[in-house]
Amino acid sequence: MKKLIIYLSLFTFSFAGCKKIISIDTENADPQIVIEGKINDQLIDQQIKISKTIGYTEANVFPKVSGASVTVTDNKGNTYVFKEGATPGTYINKMKGLPGVTYSLNVTAEGQTYTASSKMPNVVKMDSIGVIKNFFFGRERKTAAVFLKDPANETNFYHFNLYVNDILSERFYVNNDRLTNGNDLRLQLFFKPPTNDHDSDELNSNDKIRIEMECIDSNIFDYWYALSQQSNRGPNQGTTPANPTSNISNQALGYFSANTYEVLSATVK
Repeated sequence: MKKLIIYLSLFTFSFAGCKKIISIDTENADPQIVIEGKINDQLIDQQIKISKTIGYTEANVFPKVSGASVTVTDNKGNTYVFKEGATPGTYINKMKGLPGVTYSLNVTAEGQTYTASSKMPNVVKMDSIGVIKNFFFGRERKTAAVFLKDPANETNFYHFNLYVNDILSERFYVNNDRLTNGNDLRLQLFFKPPTNDHDSDELNSNDKIRIEMECIDSNIFDYWYALSQQSNRGPNQGTTPANPTSNISNQALGYFSANTYEVLSATVK
C-alpha cells in the first residue's frame, strides 16, 4: 500500500509540473445567410425574413439582406412572388396555405441560390388551454397547459409559443406523438421570461396567457427540438451548442415551414 501511494504521488507531481498555454482563436467567421420563413393556413401577409450572421466580437445587430429574389411555389402549380416590404430584409405575400400541400421556397440573394420545401400537415385543433397547479417542496406553482386530442391515424408534430402578459417565453416547446399517438394530451408549458427581464417565471392570478400552436412537419420538428435541447439549461446540462439542422440548401441557416396555426387566450384564476 505504501508503494502504491508513493507511485501515485510521483505520477501526480510529474503532471503538475507540465503546463501548456492554450490559445483560443476567436477570429470572426465569414457571415452566413439566415432565412426564416413560414407559410400558414391563415389569409395573412406571409413573411420570409433574410439576414446574416455576425462575428463573435461584433455588436448584436444582425444585418438585413435587401434586394433578394424570393418566390414560393406549390405542388398544385401556383407561384407566389414575395416582395420586400417597408422593413429591410422582410419579404411579403398575402396568401393562405392549405394542409396537405407542399410548398417550395427559392431565394436568390447576393449571387447565391437557396431552396427548401415543407409539406403543411393536417389541422389539429386545441381543445382548450388552462392552468395546472403543481406542488414543489410543498409550494404551489401554476403552469400553463394545452389540452388536445391527437389523431390516431397519422404521425403528428407540434410547436408552441407561450406568451404571458404579451411577453414571449424564451423556452422552445415541441411535441410529437411517438409515444402518445391517438391519446388525449395535456402538455405543460413552463414560462421562461427573457434573460434580461426581471419578471418572475411564475404565473399569478390575473396574468394573461396566450398560446399559439403550429402543426409542423418532421424536419421543422427536428429544428425546434434541437433548439429546445440547447436552450435554458444550466451548466453541464445541455447538449454541445451547434446550429440546428436546417431544411434550407447551400449551407444557409434557419428554416422554412409550412404549418397550420391556432391561438387561444385565457386568464389565470
